[in-house]
Amino acid sequence: MKNRSIAASVLTIIVSELAMASIASAAGIPQLNYTCGSGIEVHADQGGPVYIDGKEARLKKINNNYYEATHAGVTISIGFNPDGTLNMSYTGPNRANGICQDSSSGNSQTRASQSPAESACLNAVAKKTGISRNQLSVIEVSTAEAGIGVTIRVPNADAPWSCLADKKGNVQGVAYTGSEGRL
Repeated sequence: MKNRSIAASVLTIIVSELAMASIASAAGIPQLNYTCGSGIEVHADQGGPVYIDGKEARLKKINNNYYEATHAGVTISIGFNPDGTLNMSYTGPNRANGICQDSSSGNSQTRASQSPAESACLNAVAKKTGISRNQLSVIEVSTAEAGIGVTIRVPNADAPWSCLADKKGNVQGVAYTGSEGRL
């Protein structure tokens, strides 16, 4: 009888510790409203929880600067840059992946690693615009059966450029999304 009581007390302590760890892991999450890919909505209030398309996601704290939120086959990577800015990307079904855009201000975040499609599109837009590749930035990456769509910000352009490539980096087309007269 005494052993059952001790086991119940230990179990209660473990459950309490796990609950506290979950609460602590969400404490570093800022308020955020992001859109990833072709319409995955990510929201969190200060301190969490994180919602993906309106459903509460499972949040995993990797360290003080990196979290992962997962729901329905979508993983949102939430990272903090040394300057305190947020860096978000997603991975979804059928190898869908890309960066997430701040819905509240329109600011985009970039990722460190680039797919062959992103790299090829940056090269193609740099060649078409005559602007150095290192001055360009990827705004969004969308994956579909037709290929990988990459949206690229070009300095001093009124609208972004759009590029379509396959997963191996073969560019199928590059186009300016704004008015041709504003180039």
